[in-house]
Amino acid sequence: MNPSDYNILDLIPQRPPMQMIDRLLSADERSAKGSLFIKESNLFCENGILSESALVEFIAQTAAAYTGYRNKINDNSVSEGYIGAVKNLAISSRPLVNKEITSEIVVENEIVGFTIIIGKVFDQGQVIAECEMRILNRQ
Repeated sequence: MNPSDYNILDLIPQRPPMQMIDRLLSADERSAKGSLFIKESNLFCENGILSESALVEFIAQTAAAYTGYRNKINDNSVSEGYIGAVKNLAISSRPLVNKEITSEIVVENEIVGFTIIIGKVFDQGQVIAECEMRILNRQ
């Protein structure tokens, strides 16, 4: 199955209202892309604008969906992960409601229970947020 064929809730441990990814668009051995349509009812929206923390969470949940997808295709269960650290966070703008944004993560390294990723969020093809994230994997 392609990543986009899965119900996103089958790939991530988060549940509404904390769900910050709608679809896993693609995934390969070291990277993944996701999408999120920003609804006005989104917990992280205020005055029609998505918060900075939501952009970080979108990156983290793209990584979670990537891990969930990799687990599913290897007949393993979806595992939980926790943000251990965020480095070099840069946010240039915050998207408005009723827009779709996309994310991209690249796995830089996996060591001693941690996954280190580089994550980016795009609005109409422009990078609006990026960071390095260390995620503690829990089996």
